[in-house]
Amino acid sequence: MGRAVDKTLTQWLHEASDGSPEAFEEVATRVYVELERVAARQLWQRFGGAQAGLTLDTASLVHETFLKLLEAPRDFENRRHFYAFASKVMLRVLLDYTRGRAAAKRGGDQVRLTLSGMAAPADASPTSILDLNRSLERLEGLDPRKAEIVKLRVLWGLELQEIADLLGISLRTTERDWSFSRRWLTAALMA
Repeated sequence: MGRAVDKTLTQWLHEASDGSPEAFEEVATRVYVELERVAARQLWQRFGGAQAGLTLDTASLVHETFLKLLEAPRDFENRRHFYAFASKVMLRVLLDYTRGRAAAKRGGDQVRLTLSGMAAPADASPTSILDLNRSLERLEGLDPRKAEIVKLRVLWGLELQEIADLLGISLRTTERDWSFSRRWLTAALMA
């Protein structure tokens, strides 16, 4: 049984939601590989090279995210819808982990992170995932598209052209939204 490599993730998602076992397997394979890449990136950004004492590694983050994606089966309209949902799931897993590490019974360590692609002064302190999540929620209330661009850029590591294509907007609009969002988030996180 050969795979149709010319199908898009959106096509595979639709077929999987219609009950196709082959499509479900293809989606699972593609999603797992993508989640591994994103998880490695997120853990490196949040913890850098100092990962000693962490109980959350790339495989654990991917497994936890993937299981949560499977627990809440959805009929994804397209790739954009999938990325939005998967972003929320992975952020939730990271938030739960951060809160667990911050609990007094576990030593009260606050996990800190830096934002990839964010223009921050060299002496700026790293930002916690909790602060980032709060700021993203505020930005989402003000402008959902800008918040989505931040998630796609920071969490998924997509290039601006990829984001423009995914959202169906011009590259120039994406660049303006990203520029605004970086400045807005920097100000919100430093306040």
